[in-house]
Amino acid sequence: MTEVVKEASYMTTRAPQTKRLDLRPALFIWILVFAVGSLAFRDYLPTFIVIDLIISEALAITLYVVAPRKQRNAVRRLIIFLMGAILFSMTVFSGRGNMQIEGLFFGALLTLTHPAVLHYTLAKIAGPLLFGRVWCGWACWFAALFDQLPYRRSKGRLHGRWGWLRYAHFAISLGLVLLFWFGYGYRDGANGVSGLLWFLVSAGLYILSGILIAVVLKDNRAFCKYVCPINVPLKLSSSRALLRITGDAAKCNDCHACALICPMDIQIPQYVTIGQRVTSTECTLCMNCINVCPKDALSLSLKHDSGPEKLRVRKRHADVDWLRGIKFGRLLRFKDNLPTLPVE
Repeated sequence: MTEVVKEASYMTTRAPQTKRLDLRPALFIWILVFAVGSLAFRDYLPTFIVIDLIISEALAITLYVVAPRKQRNAVRRLIIFLMGAILFSMTVFSGRGNMQIEGLFFGALLTLTHPAVLHYTLAKIAGPLLFGRVWCGWACWFAALFDQLPYRRSKGRLHGRWGWLRYAHFAISLGLVLLFWFGYGYRDGANGVSGLLWFLVSAGLYILSGILIAVVLKDNRAFCKYVCPINVPLKLSSSRALLRITGDAAKCNDCHACALICPMDIQIPQYVTIGQRVTSTECTLCMNCINVCPKDALSLSLKHDSGPEKLRVRKRHADVDWLRGIKFGRLLRFKDNLPTLPVE
């Protein structure tokens, strides 16, 4: 009850928002350059696309550095979109095959030096030991799309252990690969045209399901929280990450701005008040919390530690708001009595 009062107090007393950074002119110029360049260099289209995206990413990172702190969250969404596009394009055009989780399993059965195995080892196992789930916050090509959706303020986690769906998804993917490999003698799930087709179809299903879940739950990162199987190795490694968010309890005014802005529903103030770093394995190091903190109480730090999960659970009445999200409310007699959620 106390946390609800604090959130309500913050939402009613916060200062007027600064003017949002308008990226539409830059987006228009980028589309124009991309269209003209694609025509001019159509014989070298894959190379042009990758080079164009890399240059765009460099400019976006520069913009993030020089942008006012409260406007950096919008720039980060641009950065992850471009980074995701770069990595996805390189995967498709390089002929490296299937980079989905199934590609990892197929690749490991072929050779431990397969590109998919090396990618997952560096980005999803070894990397998180140092930088946590920075992949999810800055590079994932699925999150690159999900972060552009309009449901940026999550209402909290669903009640119950819905996060176990990711482990079920992981097990089903592994079981499917083993069935194809040993049951049907299928060996082409990681390489060549067959591997690329598997990658594209699987990625398409991830994107469609992720958008559907986001619309239903009104949460951009719902797929990441409950379904994504890639989080299984990521969460395991990031539990011992060196780079984490830390807070200064003396500066914190307990406004809960960081908790409200966090796309992964982490109760950041609960870590700060007890002098502990944000040890949640759900943290993607997007740094939204750092950018919105009015007291500069949050920062990054390097240290070896671990700790419990402290996540914000959505209010009970928010669990029926998905009816309104997919416009089923008009089919119900009590549609006018559906509870109204507080504006965030």
